[in-house]
Amino acid sequence: MATRRKTKKKRFTHKMQIKLLAIFAFVLLALAIINIRISYIAKTSGDKYTKQVLSQQQYDSRTIPFRRGEIRDRNGTVLAKSEKVYNLVLDCYAVNQKEDYIEPTVRALVSTMGLDESEVRSRLTSDETKDSQYQVLKRQVTIEEKQAYEDYVSTDAEKKLTDEQIKERRNITGIWFEENYIREYPMSTVASTVVGFSNNLNDGVSGLEVWYSDVLNGVNGREFGYLNEDSELQRTIIEPTNGNTLVMSIDTNIQQVVEKYIAQYEAEHMDGPSDENAGHGAKNVGVIVADCNTGEILAMATNKGYDLNDPFDLTGWYSDTEVDKMSEEDHSKALNERWANFTVSEAFEPGSTMKPITVSYALDIGAITDDESYMCDGGEQITDRYIKCDNVWGHGMESLSDVIMNSCNDAIMQISMKVGIGNFLQCQAEFGFGLKTGIDLPNENAGILYTKNSMHEVELATNAFGQGFTCSMIQELAAFSTVVNGGYYYQPHVVRQVLDPSGGVAKTIDPVVLRNPISQRSSSLLRDYLEKGVSEGTGRRARVPGYRVGGKTGTAEKLPRENGKYVVSFIGAVPINDPQVVCYVVIDEPNVEDQTFGGFPQIMFRQIMTEVLPYMNIYPTEEITDDLLSELGITQDEALAGGNAVQNETQETNEDGTPVEGAGSGDGVQGDPENPVAQQDNLPGPPEANENAPVDDGAEGVTPDDLQLNE
Repeated sequence: MATRRKTKKKRFTHKMQIKLLAIFAFVLLALAIINIRISYIAKTSGDKYTKQVLSQQQYDSRTIPFRRGEIRDRNGTVLAKSEKVYNLVLDCYAVNQKEDYIEPTVRALVSTMGLDESEVRSRLTSDETKDSQYQVLKRQVTIEEKQAYEDYVSTDAEKKLTDEQIKERRNITGIWFEENYIREYPMSTVASTVVGFSNNLNDGVSGLEVWYSDVLNGVNGREFGYLNEDSELQRTIIEPTNGNTLVMSIDTNIQQVVEKYIAQYEAEHMDGPSDENAGHGAKNVGVIVADCNTGEILAMATNKGYDLNDPFDLTGWYSDTEVDKMSEEDHSKALNERWANFTVSEAFEPGSTMKPITVSYALDIGAITDDESYMCDGGEQITDRYIKCDNVWGHGMESLSDVIMNSCNDAIMQISMKVGIGNFLQCQAEFGFGLKTGIDLPNENAGILYTKNSMHEVELATNAFGQGFTCSMIQELAAFSTVVNGGYYYQPHVVRQVLDPSGGVAKTIDPVVLRNPISQRSSSLLRDYLEKGVSEGTGRRARVPGYRVGGKTGTAEKLPRENGKYVVSFIGAVPINDPQVVCYVVIDEPNVEDQTFGGFPQIMFRQIMTEVLPYMNIYPTEEITDDLLSELGITQDEALAGGNAVQNETQETNEDGTPVEGAGSGDGVQGDPENPVAQQDNLPGPPEANENAPVDDGAEGVTPDDLQLNE
């Protein structure tokens, strides 16, 4: 065993104890000296340092706000801007430094700012505020009010003041103005669902204000301050960086035309039979006008526009009594419904506006040819279901052009069987259904589609004529524009430029072609078919005197199929031989006895285009005949002024009671021999409506790469 080493114990010697006591005594002495020094400073210079600390507290925390960028239309018209205002600040400490300062300062505030004298004196005398250097007396002081104060306190020689007046004005002290900004919307309700609004914190709440909030916002500046040895204030200022300005593709003049005719339709049908939509022409009305060759949106409006300067006002849709009775949750829901943009955020079954897309794609993949004919005998037996055409007596033998002109469901179902499930799903993906378009607006709805596993022959047949899946207005507009513009799918957008704070171009949003679903030949054929559909077919009420118009009607029966509620629509391009502009009108649950009547959106299209086309320097090329004016029910003056014949429109019938081709819905509403527009409850709805069908909510969407061309 190893021998243990003995540990030598260390002793706390007397010498060490003396050293420790000496150190302890030194520390105590130092602390005593520091305390004595602090007491001396507090007694001799306390006021000076207190003033300096207070000053630094005030100025070190002061933020210089940035100016949020403007939102302008394509012509430079300002729709949103930040107006400079001021907070009126009183430095009570400075005023109370001398008795001579108090009365002149109080009089200046009362006479120029209209403040309550007792309130001002209370701030100067209250124990809580008399030593404060930052008391906000008034917010949102205008530049004019600030200038009035500055004129009052000025001692300019030109004012010829007496010595007493000069002395009083020089004793006015402790008043200063803090910069701030408030958001203003000079055109109030114009393009409200597109522009949106922001709150007092510069946070966007809806529309472009929220989508581009980071672009519109800048960076706050700072002001730092301190008092030097002579108690003089020294300042260091870092200037703010203001926000960028958005230049929209929206044209305010076109926008106002669109909003005018929406308001006119609302007024004409506000007393309709619907209790649910009482006071309004429909549950929803949406209109989009776009350049089909760039994807630029020229106008976008709904019947739920609101005052951007007072966005919390629900007037027009709810009475004061109804608002007072709302719970907090109901009130919030009502506001969000009002602020929503129906054209982007709501999805619905598009109806027969889908037919040109189905036909164009079928032509392009060679599933059909342009010289084929189809026999319409009133319907098709698809597996275990008989699905009727809109004309239950049948259209007879039809060319492909006739199929579009008559909006024949029977022929479209035959075409869909030739296309096949795989190719049809590819068609939907190529034309952007089930996918967000990427438009620069919030809350875009991608719609709901069937998938390869959930689509069968019945779903294929009904989807081909626009029932059984959902899409938004902006999706349908982008798809239809592709059909007529030569086959190019442009990403829709509402902002075309971003300007820096000095007005230079920071960014230009160029047109973006995302896909090329069909060839120019297929597009050319469809333009011919669509023109015939307006000149001779279901879209005759959409004819614009003097112009070649091509377009398609749409009527979709809403779920449940037997409830008598419909979405009616019309989408068209002008001039159809060289399309420049596309207009899409949707009326959801029109407040009329017969919701299947498809004339209303066609007439609104005609009225809008009659005013917009000359404004866009697209001039008439066709003769305006008396027969055309008589058939449309308008005069020559009305044709030139936009027309106004909605109230004169009635559904035309033949002697046997059947609808005149192109006079009724004529675009896919199901019927039977007893009632040509009767509901048909055996049509499948979108996937979410079927208990056992998988749901594709469009969040990921179906992409062309997901599908095979032939299946």
